[in-house]
Amino acid sequence: MRSISTQVAAATGVLTLALAGTAGAHITANPGEAPSDSYATLDFSVGHGCEESPTTQVRIKVPPSVPSVTPGVHPLWDVATKEGKKDKVELHGETITRGVSEVTYTAKQSHPPDRLDLLTMSVKLPAGEEGETVYFPTVQSCEKGQNRWIQIPAEGESAEELEEPAPAVVLTAAEGGHGAAASSEDEAAAQSSAQPAANVQAATVSSEDGAPMWLAITALAVGALGLLAGIGGLMAGRRRTT
Repeated sequence: MRSISTQVAAATGVLTLALAGTAGAHITANPGEAPSDSYATLDFSVGHGCEESPTTQVRIKVPPSVPSVTPGVHPLWDVATKEGKKDKVELHGETITRGVSEVTYTAKQSHPPDRLDLLTMSVKLPAGEEGETVYFPTVQSCEKGQNRWIQIPAEGESAEELEEPAPAVVLTAAEGGHGAAASSEDEAAAQSSAQPAANVQAATVSSEDGAPMWLAITALAVGALGLLAGIGGLMAGRRRTT
């Protein structure tokens, strides 16, 4: 059996690695994926301060390709926005050329370095290609020091290789609705679901316009037999009563 001192040393090593992993965590945007040309609610996670220093402010830069931003209300943070130029786009019948270019969250009290918080904002994502990445460079200021989460990977480079990667959202295939075009799969599904109704309608028209004559004759014959059976039953009942 291992000695107690060995077990304690091993546990201490695991705890040290865990703390190191927490300290190395960076500000991220969640969810990390969202449909192109859609509205998404993003949570920017603040998991630690600058080393052991509490966070005092978080500034999130909004790229020009994102036309609309609505910051969420947070009881522990004051929220301010700055406007700037936007990529020209039509939104709800209006031409957008300017909008929110930066959102600043200022802590009402210094945010502890060992506590997680989420800063929320609703954004209108651009109508980009599937797999395209939208970056939100973020500067985290603390009582002592600063973390600049602003690095964007070069072509062929992974964000995991960066020391201070910018929060990002990867665009997925656009969904139907909210002005986005429906995919071919959605169109095929809609056509498939509509097909039975079309068949029923076609059958109804066929029976009204040119149904086979024997169907009508058969219906009349069945009705006549039912009528005769009813008359026969009535006559038999009268004979029994007389």
